[in-house]
Amino acid sequence: MIPKELLNSIKNREESYHDGFNATEASNFAKLHGNITVSSDDGHSASENSGISDGRGDTNTDTDDEEPDIDLDPRYLNSKYECLRPTPLIPPYNKKLVSLLETIERARELSLESKNALSYRHAIAAIKSYPREIQSSREAAKIKGIGTKIAGSIKTFLETGTIPEADAIREDERYQTLEIFNGIFGVGPVTAKAWYNKGYRTIDDILENEPDLSVAQRLGIELYKDFSQRMSRADVEEILNIVTMEVKAIDPRCELTPVGGYRRGKTSNGDLDVVISHPDEESAKELLRKIVHRLEKKGHLKHQLWYGEPSQYDEAKRDILVGNDEHKNVMDKLDKCFCAFLQPSTGIHRQLDIIVAPWSQYGTAVLGWSGSRQFERAMKDFAKKEHSRHFASHGLFTNTIPRQRIPVRDERHCFELMGLKWIDPEFRNC
Repeated sequence: MIPKELLNSIKNREESYHDGFNATEASNFAKLHGNITVSSDDGHSASENSGISDGRGDTNTDTDDEEPDIDLDPRYLNSKYECLRPTPLIPPYNKKLVSLLETIERARELSLESKNALSYRHAIAAIKSYPREIQSSREAAKIKGIGTKIAGSIKTFLETGTIPEADAIREDERYQTLEIFNGIFGVGPVTAKAWYNKGYRTIDDILENEPDLSVAQRLGIELYKDFSQRMSRADVEEILNIVTMEVKAIDPRCELTPVGGYRRGKTSNGDLDVVISHPDEESAKELLRKIVHRLEKKGHLKHQLWYGEPSQYDEAKRDILVGNDEHKNVMDKLDKCFCAFLQPSTGIHRQLDIIVAPWSQYGTAVLGWSGSRQFERAMKDFAKKEHSRHFASHGLFTNTIPRQRIPVRDERHCFELMGLKWIDPEFRNC
């Protein structure tokens, strides 16, 4: 039996794409597209159909000759770099298509087909930012990031209103079980698949039969019911207000920025990520310990699921979160604590990730932890290939040996140094 919470989360993910933009969001999206030059910054024109590695730009589809050959919308920036164009959280166009493709991408990710999953993420990001409904698969095939197979799926969708593979995945017991296992803190696709292959189908199966659970995984299982309950923005803000008050009580000069999905405009959040800094870098060195101690003393922080400072990283700690995409930045060189925070108004444990950055790294930390994962990946790729820069949450560097740190004033300055136009966080939802 699949837990009701998981089935509801899958259903909510699909239905969220039918909510659409409100008038203001749609207007902002249109304005952003209108302000972008058609010639892409990677040296290719928007109408160019040259291929991209991994088959993402393959335009030789098996589509019908009778299907209309429609040019790309001239407002669309046809680039392989998703960080060059605005991508809304909920696309104003092609919503159901995006939802179906996301299901397939997620299934590939859970099956450890990383390269294939990445191809889907490129296509999804492109479609989410496309400024009109896609009218034919031949039109779609001209978009960089959409290869032969995905263009074929788009053709099927345009003809039938669905993609059978995505429908089948949503009903598949294996997919649903892997989603449950992967939702446990400290568990990624590798461990989830290994457990499934051992015959485990429920969390109780894991507890009864798995002898090698890490401390983080045992805590993750204990907190699974609480952590699987999504937070509204009001829930996030309740916790954020408490954290802000307690951090300012330690030192009023501390600065805090909520990041992650909340900063990108999500109305439903699985956790809260907060980047904290202090103008005096010496004062920041012990800041994480002081924050964690104070939150524990006040009764807010109930469990430390993972605690790390750069000097304390070792292989054992690296293994805890291997493959867990929600913590892709776990091995950056910033102090951090992932913890269970007891929300006063609900009595529910919420996942709170506290990241402390030196003042000189505050801007890059905020940028790196804001996401999305695909936006950050594209940004790193663009910085490296187009401007010989290396970006990480703990700084911007020359792409040389040895690397040299490039001073960064703030997040906007980091965009400039990488040769990128500023994009507001709510439009970084690749």
